Amino acid sequence: MFTKRWFGYFVLLFIVWYPVMLLLVTMYSILEQPIFLFAADVFTPLWILLVSYLYFRKARDDWEARFVTAVGWMVLLFVCSAALVEPIYGYSWTTIFTWDVVNANWVNLVAILVGGVAAHRSTPVSTQPPT
Repeated sequence: MFTKRWFGYFVLLFIVWYPVMLLLVTMYSILEQPIFLFAADVFTPLWILLVSYLYFRKARDDWEARFVTAVGWMVLLFVCSAALVEPIYGYSWTTIFTWDVVNANWVNLVAILVGGVAAHRSTPVSTQPPT
């Protein structure tokens, strides 16, 4: 289940997501324009949906794989974000593990599950009759 490909797609997800979110949050805190907060709220689930769709195109087509990937990627996102919160923002790593943060990320877990379903729904069905 936890293959190099699984971790590779997570790394792709994280190394694009974290800098973009850092930029959006920084711009929001400097300019106080709500469009940056809105962009951050929209970018995260859409990016996670895209990466999970690309991952699940060649992954197992079952709910176990989808749930393991969804929970695993979300746990890794929290752990990696917690490791970077002190050096980047100057806050304690425990600030990332609040109920508000966890509650705000349910849509990301759903995006991974939807990406898994969509990846296997979009595969072309053969129109050739069996021989």
